[in-house]
Amino acid sequence: KMTNNKKYIIIKAMANVISGLSMVTIITLGIMYMSFDNAFVFQDVKIEIVNNPVEKHDDIEFMMIGSKKFECNSTKVYGIAYHADGHMHRLDKFTKQYTHNTSPGAARPNYWSMAVPDDMVIGGEYRVSMTGVFTCNHLIFQTDKTQTYDNILLVVDPR
Repeated sequence: KMTNNKKYIIIKAMANVISGLSMVTIITLGIMYMSFDNAFVFQDVKIEIVNNPVEKHDDIEFMMIGSKKFECNSTKVYGIAYHADGHMHRLDKFTKQYTHNTSPGAARPNYWSMAVPDDMVIGGEYRVSMTGVFTCNHLIFQTDKTQTYDNILLVVDPR
């Protein structure tokens, strides 16, 4: 026959085990979230403009290759072209859309085209920064991320 003292010890031991497992679960989820939240959207990324120099009536044709660790969907993508003279031009008119959602895993190419801005009439050499805004999901977590890729060479013929 179990005494009240033995029941108390068993219940207390079970409560300690449950408390310990809860603490381990909370710590594990916290580490997983921090790892997810701090991870880049794409790893081993290479972005280039495949039709340099961009001729008078052509669009700017981009190619990117990289892999994703998590499920991330782009919600906004734009570029800024910086000329050596200090002028900046926003690249945000897509003429061929990029793939918004590529699955995590192996690196795969992604292509898109953007119109040359109307105010880029003199042409020349530019350095482009492409920025992507993403909503990323992993298990029970969701977060918004922004990632910018700099120093992409763009050469535009005079318009």
